[in-house]
Amino acid sequence: MLIARQKKQENIAEYVVYMYQIEDMMRACNMDIEIVKKNIISQYQQPQPIIDEITYWYDNIIALMRNQKIEQKGHLQEILNVVADLNDLHLQLLRSPLHPDYKSAYQDAAPVIGQSIAITKTNGASEIEVCFEMMYMILLLRLQKKEISTDTSFAISKISHMLAILSDKYKKNEDEGLDF
Repeated sequence: MLIARQKKQENIAEYVVYMYQIEDMMRACNMDIEIVKKNIISQYQQPQPIIDEITYWYDNIIALMRNQKIEQKGHLQEILNVVADLNDLHLQLLRSPLHPDYKSAYQDAAPVIGQSIAITKTNGASEIEVCFEMMYMILLLRLQKKEISTDTSFAISKISHMLAILSDKYKKNEDEGLDF
């Protein structure tokens, strides 16, 4: 909860990937707060009021996932909304002459994104959704200590760079507004 709050304030792209991971962790814990307490919350070295807050947060995530019927797969509506907002910003940045840095990063990443869309057959997913799915897939591979090819690492670096710029522009737009 504390990490999610910090990521949401500082780097919205990291927040999205982190929340994908939290969703899967809740699934791995069978959507059971007692299992979450035993396997996740017990690892925190925090005072009891913070532990209580963290427990409440995880329990709320589980409740939201159940209410939204995403116990097996899918993402929380709040996260889908953030991704949609990021996609809207992505499209605005591409149309604007005032953000050549983002356009350049997108042009570098576009072939990788297109290739991923073709391979995964992501039924109508936005390019930004595809980017987040790719970033999460790489995170899972790294957590499993699986080898990632040089080509894949290079491709992911292009997407990561584009998402970093998008995340920075999102924060600036939220904080002070961007010109388009």
